[in-house]
Amino acid sequence: MSEFAPSSEVVGLIAGNRSLPVLAARAVKARGGQLAVAGLAGETDPAVYALADLKTEVPLGALGAMADFFVSSGVSKLAMVGGVSRDNIISRYNPDPDAVKLMESLETFQTDSILRAVAAYLESRGLRLVSVAELTPELLVPPGTLTSKAPEGDLMADLKLAFRLAKELGRLDCGQTVVVSDKIAVALEGADGTDATIRRGASLCLKPVAVAKVVKPSQDFRLDLPVIGPETIGALVEVKAGALALDAGGLIMLDPERCLSLAEAGNLAIVAWRDDEGRIGGSGRGSERVLNPAFEKGSGAGSESGSSRASENGFGVQSESDSSRASERGSGGGIHGDRQ
Repeated sequence: MSEFAPSSEVVGLIAGNRSLPVLAARAVKARGGQLAVAGLAGETDPAVYALADLKTEVPLGALGAMADFFVSSGVSKLAMVGGVSRDNIISRYNPDPDAVKLMESLETFQTDSILRAVAAYLESRGLRLVSVAELTPELLVPPGTLTSKAPEGDLMADLKLAFRLAKELGRLDCGQTVVVSDKIAVALEGADGTDATIRRGASLCLKPVAVAKVVKPSQDFRLDLPVIGPETIGALVEVKAGALALDAGGLIMLDPERCLSLAEAGNLAIVAWRDDEGRIGGSGRGSERVLNPAFEKGSGAGSESGSSRASENGFGVQSESDSSRASERGSGGGIHGDRQ
């Protein structure tokens, strides 16, 4: 491990699985920052460690040891990035006294409750949490129509309804994806994750469905920034979905060049709306088709392995099927509840 120069900014990463931690680490290094990485045993891609100036690996639940590492490393800001598989939570979770005390203080074990408590603990140790979007702003989905095809007519009406219902679902902290057909919600996201929700909804319909994936109204972007990538776009194309609506500026798209290429080949329309653009009665048009250059160039190179609800910065818990895909492909992205 190398030592930091005293004047260097030190950025800390709590790195879970999938590809987003690698992209975030590269972004820190490209901007000349020093990098301290705390990886999670059984989760973190070795490529993240290779980019780190200081590194450690901790078991799931070693909250105190992780905080000690970042404090001693002198980090100026800290981001939670990547995913945690449910299998590892069950088999590898080994809480230290700080983690036990934190969990005992909670009234519910919902993802948001746990992550907010972890954030409060880290901040009590003098660590400043930031969103991964601060490190990789080029991956945020820009507003507008992202594909050459735009949704129209009945499909547009279904898409607006899906967007509004997804916002309500997020308000309840139950999920962030909704599938609609003929103005009927045919699938709401549950513990099975985004891709399974899409397939479940489409299996009930005889025509192309409309899908919305949004941020929750109370989303804390430091803890849970939704992520979408080629796996989810591939699932949409597989079921012949008609359109996808995303929250502009609120989601990260991994490998945008590949995502948009898959969408074009599969005749899938993708739009990104602000809240008012996606409301019932709104134009639904968003901006003209002027894309963020990063999306045109595909600067978010890297693939998404397993797309559960992401949130997702993305500190996410993957479903069993998602985590198995992640282990097969060896890349990763989000650390939160079952979010992509």
